[in-house]
Amino acid sequence: MNIRKIDNIVKDFTLIFFISMIITFVPLFKVHASNNTPIIGQPQLTQEQALNYFKSRNSEKSDQAIKNFISIVWQEANLEGIKPDVVFIQIMKETNFLRFTGDVKECQNNFAGIGATGGGVSGAYFKDTRTGVRAVVQHLKAYCSTEELRTSCVDPRFTYVKRGISPYVEWLGIGENPNHPDEGWAADNNYGKSIASMMQVAKNLSSSHENNIDNAQPNYKAKIQTYDIMEGSKYITDQKLRVNKLYTIKGYASSENGVLYEFWVKDVSSGVWTKIRDYKEDRYANWTPNKSGQYIIKVIVKDKNSNLESDGKIEKAFTVTDDGIKPGKAKIQTYDIMEGSKYITDKKLGVNKLYTIKGYASSENGVLYEFWVKDVSSGVWTKIRDYKEDRYANWTPNKSGQYIIKVNVKDKNSNLELDGKVEKTFTVIAGNTRPGKAKIQTYDIMEGNKYITDKKLEVNKSYTIKGYASSENGVLYEFWAKDVSTGVWAKIREYKEDRYANWTPNKSGQYIIKVNVKDKNSNLELDGKVEKTFTVIAGNTKPGKAKIQTYDIMEGNKYITDKKLEVNKLYTIKGYASSENGVLYEFWAKNESEGNWIKIKDYSSDRCANWTPNKSGQYIIKVNVKDKNSNLELDGKVEKTFMVIPKGEKPGKAKIQTYDIMEGNKYVTSKKLDLNKKYTIKAYASSSNGVLYEFWIKDVRKGNWVKIRDYKEDRLATFSVSNQSSYIIKVNVKDKYSLNSVDSYVEKNFTIGDLMRTIVLDAGHGGRDSGALSSQATGRLHEADIVQKITIKLGNLLKKAGYNVIYTRDKVDNYNYPSVTQNLEDRINVANSIKADLFMSIHADSADSSSANGYGSHYSSYRPNLDNSGVYGVDEGDGVVYYDRTPCDAALKSKVLSQLIVNEMSSLGGSNRGISDHNLYVTKNALMPSVLVETGFVSNDAEVRKLNSDSYQNQIAQKLYNAVTKLFNI
Repeated sequence: MNIRKIDNIVKDFTLIFFISMIITFVPLFKVHASNNTPIIGQPQLTQEQALNYFKSRNSEKSDQAIKNFISIVWQEANLEGIKPDVVFIQIMKETNFLRFTGDVKECQNNFAGIGATGGGVSGAYFKDTRTGVRAVVQHLKAYCSTEELRTSCVDPRFTYVKRGISPYVEWLGIGENPNHPDEGWAADNNYGKSIASMMQVAKNLSSSHENNIDNAQPNYKAKIQTYDIMEGSKYITDQKLRVNKLYTIKGYASSENGVLYEFWVKDVSSGVWTKIRDYKEDRYANWTPNKSGQYIIKVIVKDKNSNLESDGKIEKAFTVTDDGIKPGKAKIQTYDIMEGSKYITDKKLGVNKLYTIKGYASSENGVLYEFWVKDVSSGVWTKIRDYKEDRYANWTPNKSGQYIIKVNVKDKNSNLELDGKVEKTFTVIAGNTRPGKAKIQTYDIMEGNKYITDKKLEVNKSYTIKGYASSENGVLYEFWAKDVSTGVWAKIREYKEDRYANWTPNKSGQYIIKVNVKDKNSNLELDGKVEKTFTVIAGNTKPGKAKIQTYDIMEGNKYITDKKLEVNKLYTIKGYASSENGVLYEFWAKNESEGNWIKIKDYSSDRCANWTPNKSGQYIIKVNVKDKNSNLELDGKVEKTFMVIPKGEKPGKAKIQTYDIMEGNKYVTSKKLDLNKKYTIKAYASSSNGVLYEFWIKDVRKGNWVKIRDYKEDRLATFSVSNQSSYIIKVNVKDKYSLNSVDSYVEKNFTIGDLMRTIVLDAGHGGRDSGALSSQATGRLHEADIVQKITIKLGNLLKKAGYNVIYTRDKVDNYNYPSVTQNLEDRINVANSIKADLFMSIHADSADSSSANGYGSHYSSYRPNLDNSGVYGVDEGDGVVYYDRTPCDAALKSKVLSQLIVNEMSSLGGSNRGISDHNLYVTKNALMPSVLVETGFVSNDAEVRKLNSDSYQNQIAQKLYNAVTKLFNI
């Protein structure tokens, strides 16, 4: 065999096999690029290089502002392990070096077009610069890595990204990624490469600068302070020039290598800029205006060696007039919005439609018109057109939302910014969209991620206000803060879709923070609002409590001591109060004849307030005070009554004859009124200056007076009552100028509702059964005698309140009965036979132990004569006790009354033994609510002595009365 031939065959087979393996498995391997720029890692550029690159493309922002911005980018990127220079260059590409010339505006803090899909869609809003940068970093991390975020997610589109598909900058565009050609950050198939190219330019720019540093002049920046206008050697200070006169413009600027000056002028009526002279080192330029009107003269400067368009500029406005012509003042009446020849009257516009704004104004020299529009959702004003004599301007809204259109006007020869303006609000709607109505639930205050729950804030700390609202088209939020000490509202932020706003209080005191909301398409001022009060404290200061001693009323320097004031005189109210952090004072006045309080002055640190009464009558003046750092409504107050009298008048004395009760136009002659009916009280009184009437009602059971209406000249007052009882209705009267609380009054008694409830009171034992006996040491006191006294005292209280009281001892023979059961049956039959509303049996307890003490109440859920459903028995050793799982109404009320009784008696001391569900004869066989009360232990010497005392029996009776009346008022 030819060994060499076999060896060649083996080699050929091996080669063929290797090639086939490559062909088979290459598609299974993802492409990786060795020359591409990783997104994760250390930066290639320094922060200084980033600054120099930015300045080479945009000189309009200050160095410090950009340094701060770059610092934030580096901090946020390093937190997630992303290259800071990649983030920075991408932001420069997306924002055109922070000029924001696309759909996304600077106020959005959206530095990479997150959510902006073109066609006017502006994308996401972020509450501040750092949050916006963090969102860019997180979005990049989503594309380049599968690692979890190290900071809380603020990127609203983070979850939409397929994680880790673009580890390189050059793969960020759709079509640039060989492994995922249909996915990427942007539709531009050169997107990532252009970012990489910009990074290289930034690096080369810095390298070139470093290589040529010995030969090149430093990159200095010219600074302009101002410029003057001179006519010969005379400086123009009033900004008024004349036609056909020669003027010299003199600039003042400085720079290390010398300054170049360029001069421009703008005719405001035409809006056209004209170059007076190109850049030169000469700081003087001559100009001769050839017609009247308003002009803006601009001087631009730059360093002699600068390759920038400009380093700085100053603009000033001048008015050029013909001899004898003076600037007038333009007055604008209104403006109209038109679509073609159709006037818009409902303030609703459509997206992508062309509208004409037509201003109406007049001025003696002619009018200049300037047009502006504000997108309420972003808060940004955009100039539609500069000042011109043309009163028309065209505008096409490119997205829905609310807009404010403003027309400024001024005289043709005016050098003012404006003479007048008109603003109107319009709603731009896409298609058939209609405005909704926003509803706000609440808002939170946060310090970082910590929610403020105690309404206490600190001076110079930054807080975030977070609103919660909803509306079908989206919500606009507006934020306000009011310093209570000054009463001034300050706008924190204008309406925007961003529900967050930052606020830093700069002094201590009390503040009210208000969040207004409205639908995105609403043209209303607001749909809803929430206000909350917060106390701002300096450092560790805590709110104190203000104490008010009194206040004085003065007319000039004269103190008013007789409480008599005069109409149309100016008075000063002077409060006297103290608090550790200072006092806030609030002043109110109430006209008694009208009954309404009027605020004289809101809370402020000023202890004095002026007040001029404009009509006669009786007034109550109230001064509220609180600590400067308090978040309460008030810490204290003082009220005083004053009489305001027309000059020369004296108070009289009112006399009341009587009053009537009417139902509608019908006079009520009965002393019995109905529940829940509306009645009118009509009083009859007289006095020399007129009469003030005051109306009161008293529930006799409860014993408290309730004011129906305060003093007024109206002699009619209406009332209705929902609880049946005996009532006293009183009408007080006094002279219109009287300082007395009352000159005279009339009272009448009425019964309202079906008052006659019947209560059967059962004093335990009695007759031949004395009940429990106390010890020899206490005189062998009988339970039956003690409880009889308590029962009579309770009965008297109930009768006085209008109840019908029946005593079982008056109806039952307690000496001649065949058995105890028969005696008990007789007692309960007293209540059952007359269908009483309540049965109460009053006892005193006894025990073998002389230390046993306390009170309790017994009821029965088991009511065999009323309801047997839900009944079950329990063998408790000495017999079966029955209970009801579904007790009837009488049983339920019995339990309620038992609990009311022990609750009331708890204030008398002793042990509360609670309530018990027992099968006692008188409680289970009653047809109405029924209880058996144990008032104390006769077997306890200390307790029986109390039970036998008249004062303690009165207290027990009062507590039982309270419980009964509460039951009937439920």
